[in-house]
Amino acid sequence: MSTDCEIVYNRDMTETRLERALRAAPRPTPVDALALARLRWLAGERLDMGALAKELGISRATLYSWVGSRERLIGEVLWSFAEQGMAQARAEASGTGADYIVDVFDRFTHANASFAPLRRFIEQDAELALRVLTSKQGPVQERMIAVAHELLAEQVDAGALEPALDVETLAYLLVRVAESFIYSDIITGTEPDVEKAIDVVRVLLHSPPPPPRRPVDG
Repeated sequence: MSTDCEIVYNRDMTETRLERALRAAPRPTPVDALALARLRWLAGERLDMGALAKELGISRATLYSWVGSRERLIGEVLWSFAEQGMAQARAEASGTGADYIVDVFDRFTHANASFAPLRRFIEQDAELALRVLTSKQGPVQERMIAVAHELLAEQVDAGALEPALDVETLAYLLVRVAESFIYSDIITGTEPDVEKAIDVVRVLLHSPPPPPRRPVDG
């Protein structure tokens, strides 16, 4: 028996979005795939796409549609750590102009060179590591160049830096120099030399601008 104050629930009412959300089980997302891949990579495990898909509760086809390829997923994993390292280096660096940029690169390259999971990855699969870390087709190099460009542009706009080269070229050179010395063991077979990388970065940033060209007579 009902009273006037009772609310009668109409089962024919359209289900609300809230009700559907409460009833539905959480579904994995591409970000979940990256988070799981980070954990597996940190543990030194090979990133097996079938195993990742199974653990996420999705098909291999879905995982590939999310990440593109195993190599691109590894690139995103490496970039996620590099991005964190660069943000920390920028926050801790001091000075202005060339001194600030050198300090950022110094902190970042030392942290990168001593990051045990990265060194282990390089030792386990040097060929794959070289492709992922230094290829222009991967996310790591492209985004590192973008970060270097941002660093340079900030200091130029602030009037603290007058580079001898245009910002685009200099950003590319700074990243390639860092790569060549940090990953020299997989590029040339020599021991990595972070200090030499920083010396070259310092020279590039402190180089005086070239003298103006003389007009051609005629």
